[in-house]
Amino acid sequence: MKGSMMKALWNFRLFSMVVAVLLFSVIVVVLPRPSHALLILDDMIFIGPKSSAAIFKVKNATKVPEAYRLDWTQLQMLPNGRKDAVPDNVAIPNVMPAEPYMYMSPRRLLLRPDQLQHVRFMVRRMENLAPGEYRSYIVFQPEIVPDQYDPATGSSAAQGTSIQLNMLSGFRIPVFFLHGQTSLKTFVTESGYGRNAQGKAGVYFTFVREGNRSAIGDMEVRCMVGEQLTKIASTGIKVYTELNSRNYFLSTRDLPPGCNTLYLDYRPHSGDPDYTEAFVRMAEIPVQ
Repeated sequence: MKGSMMKALWNFRLFSMVVAVLLFSVIVVVLPRPSHALLILDDMIFIGPKSSAAIFKVKNATKVPEAYRLDWTQLQMLPNGRKDAVPDNVAIPNVMPAEPYMYMSPRRLLLRPDQLQHVRFMVRRMENLAPGEYRSYIVFQPEIVPDQYDPATGSSAAQGTSIQLNMLSGFRIPVFFLHGQTSLKTFVTESGYGRNAQGKAGVYFTFVREGNRSAIGDMEVRCMVGEQLTKIASTGIKVYTELNSRNYFLSTRDLPPGCNTLYLDYRPHSGDPDYTEAFVRMAEIPVQ
């Protein structure tokens, strides 16, 4: 009898432990987690040599208030396109930082749900400023929304405490401005059609940049299908001033019948001094 009671008590304790674990798991799943969703409407800020200001747009895409702080940083582009942070006291070859000559307002964003916010950038063109391209990055740092905050008006009575969230940790936007005379020459070398290491068929090429400003634009792979020039693939081109060239590969999947020659056509971004709406033919690649 005593053994039966001990066994029943043990089973009850085991059942209670299982129920407690399940309840805890449910609570962990349903508890809300902090998240930030900032809609970035531009992928860079670019100010040409004849302008002194630019507007950058961001939007709070959530249904709750969001707060951010904008900081400056300096990054270096690597040949694979990755960008590494550089200490403040380290100079990047062929890169002049934009931060010392830029005014940004506001530096802190406190956004109502669905609110669109303009951030203004202005260049202070100092005397004897060297001609060329200047570049720095802004970093979006999430912050806690102040306790005393009115979502209807966006006003607050106290500043929130800074907090770093994984969602936007390291999210950065480049800021460019050009000053004085700049030059840029672009061309393609070592182009061809083949398969990459993963076995995908496509076009490979090396995009070369010469001059004192970055090459930023769009490359399209095109083919004549009947009498129509048809886009087969496309990619963004970014070769910053610290690099002379970068290698690219564009997967083409299944080419349409009769596509015997592929064309590489390039167009710089709309802020570049050499921008035109027409694409420029960079290479013709036979399909074998």
